Amino acid sequence: MPEPGSGEVRVCIHASGINPSDYKVRSGAQGPLPDGNVTPHSDGAGIIEAVGKGVSSDQIGQRVWLFNVNRTEDGQAQGNRGTAAEQIVVKAELAAPLPDGISFEQGACLGVPAMTAHRALMADGPVKDQWVLVTGGAGAVGQCAIALAKWAGARVIATVSGPEKAEIARQAGADYIINYREENLPAAVLTLTGGKRIDRIIDVALSDTMKEAHLYLKQGGVIAHYATSDPAAPLPYRSLLVANAVVRFVFVYAISAQARQNAIEDINACLQTGALKLKIKRSFPLDQIVAAHEFAEQGGFAGKVILTV
Repeated sequence: MPEPGSGEVRVCIHASGINPSDYKVRSGAQGPLPDGNVTPHSDGAGIIEAVGKGVSSDQIGQRVWLFNVNRTEDGQAQGNRGTAAEQIVVKAELAAPLPDGISFEQGACLGVPAMTAHRALMADGPVKDQWVLVTGGAGAVGQCAIALAKWAGARVIATVSGPEKAEIARQAGADYIINYREENLPAAVLTLTGGKRIDRIIDVALSDTMKEAHLYLKQGGVIAHYATSDPAAPLPYRSLLVANAVVRFVFVYAISAQARQNAIEDINACLQTGALKLKIKRSFPLDQIVAAHEFAEQGGFAGKVILTV
């Protein structure tokens, strides 16, 4: 049984979320694993059962959702202790209160997707009354970005690749849906906005999106991205320069403590309205973690994969 040290809490895990980064790290696609045994997963949810020095005993019994727990202090590298466990010790600031009425399963889905979405959406100021485009609206980050943007007062357009994903994005709160496989994206966006260029793009595929973003992004508009289909893709420099575009990189594991706190507050406020609820594709028990990772890795579906403990 792990004992919490100074500034730490021990959490009895009820659910653990699997993110693409978890199996990419395990495969070596994101650099070498640290020495020693590694317990995977950044995200989870459970109940605080013990606290270390400097942490109020009032937190014992609190329901929490966890994030970034298996990263190094600076967020740059993989750590050893993740949430795929019965009990885990984490820094107290990595355990966010889980609002009443929100299940542990939903709590385990939040960390990486919701905090990535929040940073991409909010890092450049409020989005009230703005036009926001969310690419990959049926993905976990996409669903969170849609829900948070609507909660914050934006008008939201989401791109998807088919009818099933369109319905997921619509349930997340998107005002408009564009099937990027069937429609010309710049033309479709400008038709929906009545010719007005949009304020912000929350983007899952920068190398694809930035090619034509200047055609429908306003002067000084933001492209906030967290992934790309081609890391070596050439940058359309002149087009983005003339648009005075802001290209924001979002690596959620290394955002500031203040950005994390802002995200926790907004995510929990959004959760309490019922607007933020991620689709869970499949749940596995902890002792079937191998099958869970194999299922997650095969892809081709929408929704989160989680472990229950």
